[in-house]
Amino acid sequence: MTQLLKPSERRWRFSPAKIFLIINLSVIIAIFIVGFNPDAFKHKITAKDLASHNGKYLTFIGRVCEEADVSVSNRRLTICAAGRTLVTTDLYPVYDYGDWLKISGQLQAPPQIDGFDYENYLARYDIYSVMYYPKIELAAGRLSVPQKVYKVLINFKQRLKAMMDSSLPEPEAGLADALLLGYNRTVDRDDLNIFSRVGLSHMIAISGSHITILSAMIINFFLALGFSRRRSLLIIFAFLIFYPLITGLAASAVRSAIMGGLAFLAVYHGRSGSIVNALFFSGAIMLVINPQILRADLGFQLSFLAVLGIIYLYPLGEKLYERFLARFSGGRVNSRTQKIIKSILDTVNLTLVSQIMTLPILLINFQRLSLISPLANILVLWTFPLVLSSLIIGLFIAAIFPAALWPLVGPWIFLPAYLLLKFMFVVSDLLASPSWAAFNVNWFNWYHGAAYYSVLALFIFCSYRFCYNRSARINN
Repeated sequence: MTQLLKPSERRWRFSPAKIFLIINLSVIIAIFIVGFNPDAFKHKITAKDLASHNGKYLTFIGRVCEEADVSVSNRRLTICAAGRTLVTTDLYPVYDYGDWLKISGQLQAPPQIDGFDYENYLARYDIYSVMYYPKIELAAGRLSVPQKVYKVLINFKQRLKAMMDSSLPEPEAGLADALLLGYNRTVDRDDLNIFSRVGLSHMIAISGSHITILSAMIINFFLALGFSRRRSLLIIFAFLIFYPLITGLAASAVRSAIMGGLAFLAVYHGRSGSIVNALFFSGAIMLVINPQILRADLGFQLSFLAVLGIIYLYPLGEKLYERFLARFSGGRVNSRTQKIIKSILDTVNLTLVSQIMTLPILLINFQRLSLISPLANILVLWTFPLVLSSLIIGLFIAAIFPAALWPLVGPWIFLPAYLLLKFMFVVSDLLASPSWAAFNVNWFNWYHGAAYYSVLALFIFCSYRFCYNRSARINN
């Protein structure tokens, strides 16, 4: 698979690739420094903006410009009309992407919620006003051709969700919606807390590490079946294109597919120098488009760090377990069994690398450390590709039947997916029960995080030097 960076790759020479890397790094660092000013990248509200009327009772007409965010109790609508406004309303009547609405209610600035900076959280989406349960009526309006195409994607995604929801019981249906389609409010809060205790929250959130681990599992599965590497890679790249489409081209899914694709290339081609350039270039482009995601978007932070770790830290773990296999197998294990063992160790390696790289970010944001996380990931994560493949296959089969028959045939079609999802819940509940499974860490801050990453960078640097010095001595 991957190879450690060669000494020639570690020497600093001002080649075009190095200059390109410096430019992208400079953009990222500049945005990071400027971002210390919390108002640096915020939209300057003028008299033409709807947000200039915060605090007033207002009537306006706008378009629902994002898919509705639906929970068990309400519906959140992003309304575009001289700026963006987040409107919270009842579940019914149903309003969704593309609807033109006449809205009357109290417009206000995003409030503080239990110490959570809700205003800055919404600002990354260019939302500076909110409304709670206003009067809403349908209005007349037209969609552009791209908006109509996007509406078709959203409708397709919601059709898939309806098929799963009518075929699976809760809470399995909610978890299936989150895993496959990226819905972030379909998993019960108590279940989210359990997943957090056992270190499986990353399984639900679509991120670069999520996509990388899933891609690695899929390619290992096809390689074990005897597929060629070339054909397996084509399947993976088809998956990286197809997956964002079924999520309705959600921004998190598109970013994750890009980041995950880069990490996947690093894992299976070993061209670390080129992948690093591509990673920083894609990161710089994303930040130029929306600079606020660097400091406010947890998904972007986790994806970027996980991919960087997979490029540099993953090969060290791979060298370690390959040496372990060579020493303890001793030629007594047949090649197919070795492939299976290697696939399992490869998945464990990817998971641990992602967790090591993202640990400070998770501690700072969630203030919880899961001690049982490595075991939970080993026991649960292998089901990932099986769950998604069983859901996708189930959806293809269910599409043959009329919608009226889904409640009857669906439970049988989705039975494999149900059993795997149930397994996830049972194992997570079991592992979360010990009092020592996780504990709160409310003292960890960015200074500790900086020290952590400094030590980790030093460890990676020394490990690479040791590996190549050792290799040189062996070769001589």
